[in-house]
Amino acid sequence: MRDWLYRWHYAATDGIRKIRQHKFWLAILLCLFISLLTLNLAQGERKPQDHWVWVDIIGEGATSICIVIWLLLVLSIRSSGLVTNWFAMGFIGIFASAFQGFLDKWLYLPSTAVWDNWVESFPMGLLALTMALWLWRKEQHQIDLNLTRRQAIYKNPFPLDSITNLSNTTHLSTQLKEAYEKGPINWKRHALILLDVVPFSYISYRHGGREAERFLMTISELITLTLRRHDVLCHLAEDRFAIVLKNVDRPHAQRLALELEALINQFRYRIEGMDDSIAVGASMTMVMAEQGSDLPETLLNKATAALSRQHDSVFSNTLS
Repeated sequence: MRDWLYRWHYAATDGIRKIRQHKFWLAILLCLFISLLTLNLAQGERKPQDHWVWVDIIGEGATSICIVIWLLLVLSIRSSGLVTNWFAMGFIGIFASAFQGFLDKWLYLPSTAVWDNWVESFPMGLLALTMALWLWRKEQHQIDLNLTRRQAIYKNPFPLDSITNLSNTTHLSTQLKEAYEKGPINWKRHALILLDVVPFSYISYRHGGREAERFLMTISELITLTLRRHDVLCHLAEDRFAIVLKNVDRPHAQRLALELEALINQFRYRIEGMDDSIAVGASMTMVMAEQGSDLPETLLNKATAALSRQHDSVFSNTLS
């Protein structure tokens, strides 16, 4: 429960911080709200309460609130830019129409006032939102081209780790089980790599949980770039990752493991706001099924035991 509250507080704080970066659009929204409310109250008369249609009032009011929530959600996950601006214009335009419709449900405006019909009916917001969606589609297409290695991760039905966006222990067990069930020949061409990345504990202790999470995200991206498209990367807990190499023999698996180990050892992580970087290392073990009858649990236990035996061996250059 405490961990859930911490994550909720962290997500809410981070979302509010990002929304505050879009002060211009928040100011536009507030000015529009005040202007419409002032104009309607100044020129209109309140309808008798027996003329109110509560279903319409609640519906229009709820629509206006939902549109504001959609706008805030978009602003909380996007940086400033062309696509964000079109999204903001679209949602604010739609809000103006919905909010004017809400005010019309309980206020009479004189017949000489035609501006309210323009505000309520002119599809400026829908046109802007359509443009935003079109630009967003092009943006997503470019992102998809650069994230083909992660498509298999995002398409699996299992929940992803909230920090690294990688699959968890459940998905690892499923991958091993599926490989085992396809027969001993296929099973013996799978390798399991377990690795503990350092200095996760040092970063968490000296620089806090947020920096430690950023470190894990960086390492997960680094490992993902080195893997083949059909290999599987999972985040098990804290600094531990697991990799399932598919369709490999032992020499090939050992070569891939050595390449990954060398890449991690050459990487230096830079703490946000600091000039100096920190050397990174990893304790790593690679195992394969010696016999086609070896169970997935046996393979995982064997890898865990091997990693535990070398866990105290810390790279001499770490924290140098």
